[in-house]
Amino acid sequence: MPFSPRKVQALFLAVTLLFAGALGWLGWRLLQQDRALARQRRLEQLEAAADRVSAAIYRRFAELEEALADPTQARLRPGAVLVRARRAGIEVLPPNGLLYYPVVPAGNEPPPGVFAAGETLEFRRNDPAAAAEAFRPLTRSADPATRAGALVRLGRNLAKCGRAPDALRVFDELASLGATPVGGSPAELVALEARCSLLEKLGRRPDLEREARVLYARLTEGRWPLLRASYDFKIEEARAWLGGTPDPVQWEERAALSAAAEVLWAEWRQEPISKGRRFLTMDGRPVLAVWVSSPQELTALLAPAAALRPALGEAGDFPARMIDTDGRLLLGSPEPAGATRVERSPASTRLPWTLQVSAPDDGSAGLAGRRWLLAGSFALLVGLLGAVSYLAAHATTKELAVARLQADFVSAVSHEFRSPLSSICQISELLNEDRWPSDEHRRRSFEILGRESTRLRRLVEGLLDFARMEAGAADYRLEPLAPGELVRSVIEEFQMQSSSRRHDVQLSVAPDLPEIDADREALGRAVWNLLDNAVKYSPDSAAVHAEVTMDDGRLAIRVRDEGIGIPGEEQEEIFRKFVRGRQALARGVKGTGIGLAMVRHIVEGHHGEIRVESEPGCGSTFTILLPPRRTA
Repeated sequence: MPFSPRKVQALFLAVTLLFAGALGWLGWRLLQQDRALARQRRLEQLEAAADRVSAAIYRRFAELEEALADPTQARLRPGAVLVRARRAGIEVLPPNGLLYYPVVPAGNEPPPGVFAAGETLEFRRNDPAAAAEAFRPLTRSADPATRAGALVRLGRNLAKCGRAPDALRVFDELASLGATPVGGSPAELVALEARCSLLEKLGRRPDLEREARVLYARLTEGRWPLLRASYDFKIEEARAWLGGTPDPVQWEERAALSAAAEVLWAEWRQEPISKGRRFLTMDGRPVLAVWVSSPQELTALLAPAAALRPALGEAGDFPARMIDTDGRLLLGSPEPAGATRVERSPASTRLPWTLQVSAPDDGSAGLAGRRWLLAGSFALLVGLLGAVSYLAAHATTKELAVARLQADFVSAVSHEFRSPLSSICQISELLNEDRWPSDEHRRRSFEILGRESTRLRRLVEGLLDFARMEAGAADYRLEPLAPGELVRSVIEEFQMQSSSRRHDVQLSVAPDLPEIDADREALGRAVWNLLDNAVKYSPDSAAVHAEVTMDDGRLAIRVRDEGIGIPGEEQEEIFRKFVRGRQALARGVKGTGIGLAMVRHIVEGHHGEIRVESEPGCGSTFTILLPPRRTA
C-alpha cells in the first residue's frame, strides 16, 4: 500500500526527531565530560596560582621582617612607616609618616612665672595695651620657648586692642619658630591657628581661606607630632574654615596607619608580644602590621594593605583575596558569583589570614570551543528540521488550498455552464416539437436563447482569455479610445444582456476627458466584470453607479454598488484567482472566482492600477486608474 504525502511527512519527521534526540543525548554526555575535565584542570590551575601567591606573600613578609632587624638600614617602600617606641617617646620613619602619635614627648616650656606680670595686666586688670607692652621685651629673649610664649601673648593682646595688622605680623614672627613648643603645641601650628581665628573675626574670607588651606595641608602631611585628640580637633577646625574640604585618599591611608600605631602602642604598654603579624582594620581600611618587641622597645612596620597587592597579582588572571577569621574582605576583589575557589588557611600558609583564589566555572577555551561547536551543530540540525518541516507543511497546506480552490472553481464553472445550457436545451425541445403557446412566447424564447448563447460564449471566451493571461500570452491591441463612450457602450450592452432587469446602472462622465490607449475588448471586459459583480453582490439594492473622471492626473473608471461589502482582510485576496469572499459563499452568490483576477491582469497590462474601497454592509467601490494617452 503506497504511503500518502502526510504519512511520508510524519515518517520523515519521526526519523529526524529520533536522530536529533540521539545526537542531542550524545552531545549532552560529551558536554558533561568536558565540564568535569575543565573543572579539574581549573582546580589545578587555581591550586598553582594559590601556591604562587602564598610564596609571594611570604617573601614580602620576609622583606618586612628584615627591615625590622636593622631599622637604621631599612629601605621603606612608599606608604610604609617604621615606628620605634620606648617608654619615654616614639620615633617615626619617615619623619612625617604618621598624622598623629600615640605619645608626644614633653617640650621645654619656660617657667610659669615668666609671663605672670603681663597675664595679670591682661586678665585681672583687663588692660591689653599695658599687657602688650609687658610682653614685648620677652619677644627678644634668647630662649626660643620664652620668645614663642611672649609672641603668642603679644599678638593676642594686640588683637584685643584692635591692632589687627600688628597682631598678624607678630603671628608671622611666631610661625618662624617652627616646632618650638607653645602650650604643648608647635609654634608654627599655634601661629596659623591664631591668624585664621583673627581673620575670621575680621571677616576677611579670602585671606582666611588661604591661611586655612596652608594649615589644612600641613596637618594632612603630618608636619607636627600631635596626639590624636589634638589632631582631630585641629583638622576639624581647618575643615570648618574651608567649608568642609574632602580628605584625599592618601590622608585616609595615613590616618589608618596612625590609628594602627596607636593600637600597637597601647597593646605593647599593657602586654608586650615578642613578634607578630596582623591586619588591623582602622576606619574601614586594613593596615598590615609586622613587629618585634621587648619590654623596653617596640619596633613595628606599618603599611597599607595595598603593599601586598603585587603578591596577589601572582595569581595572574584569577581573582585573589585575603579575608580575616570573620570572613571580612581585607584585600583583593570580591569573589564572582558561582566561582570555583581554592583556599589556603592560616595553618598551611603561616599567615594570620585566609587566602582565596577563584575563577568563574566556565571551562577552558578549547573545551568551550568544542561545546560551542556541538551546540551549534545541534542548533543547525534543529533549525534544518524546523525549516524542512515548515516547508513541507506549507507546501502541503498550499497544495490543499489550491486543490480546494480548483475544486470550487470547477464546481462554480460547471454551475455557470449548467444554467445557460439548461435554458438552451429546453428551448431546443420546444423548437423540435414546435410547441409554442403563442407568437409572443416564441419571440421571448428566441430572445432567451440568444441571451444565454451570448452568456455561454462570454464564459468560454473569458476562461480562454484568463488562461492566456495566466500564461503571459495576452496580446492587447491598443488604440485611442474615448473612455466615456467605451464605458457607456459597455453599460448599454450589459443592461441588454443582463439576466437581472431590476438593476439600474447610473453613469456619470466628466467633460473634456483625454483619450486613452487601450484594447477596447479587454478593457470592456474588465468594466463588464465590475458591473457584473456589482449586480450580483447587491441583491437588496437596485442602484449601481458608474463614473468616469480624472483622479490626480490619471483617468478613473469607478463602479460603486450598495451591496453587502467586503471585509478589510479580504480586500487584497479577492484579486487572486479562484478566491471568493466568505459572504459570497455564505449567501450562495454564483461566480467562478476569476472575474477580479482578470480585471487585475487587464488593468496592469494597460499600465494601470485597480483599487477597492469597501466596508461590510456599506457597498463597494472599484476604481480602475489608467494613464491618459500621450500626445506628441
